[in-house]
Amino acid sequence: MSVVDTSRTVASAAKGSERKRWRTLQKRIERARGLRRSGNHAEQAMWELLCTRPLGGARFRRMQPVGPYLAAFVCTSKKLVIEIDGEDDAGRMQSMRQLGWRVARFAAKDVLDDPDEAWREIFQLLQVSSNAGAP
Repeated sequence: MSVVDTSRTVASAAKGSERKRWRTLQKRIERARGLRRSGNHAEQAMWELLCTRPLGGARFRRMQPVGPYLAAFVCTSKKLVIEIDGEDDAGRMQSMRQLGWRVARFAAKDVLDDPDEAWREIFQLLQVSSNAGAP
């Protein structure tokens, strides 16, 4: 009769699972870094708007994970995601909304042709979320 130490087997399986999660996370981080470096002109213009113009203290991050997706721009304090063109994936937007995020989409042409209008729309969205908590 042989005795099997199941505690070692369970610990080994947990360690393997942890390594797999870590590798997956590292892949997502590297993908986000690559997308930040290779952003298109509209994304670069939007990033410049978000970084250089006052937005009532709201701060944005580029290429941040939201659920299983990478969002172009994210304001975590206001739970706002900004997407530039890209695929108009209803499942993607639905998933983000189910997680409590509001999603604003802009066409690349609109951002490049009239960046002031894009900034005004974002500013209004941020004001709406600020006033939502007020009585």
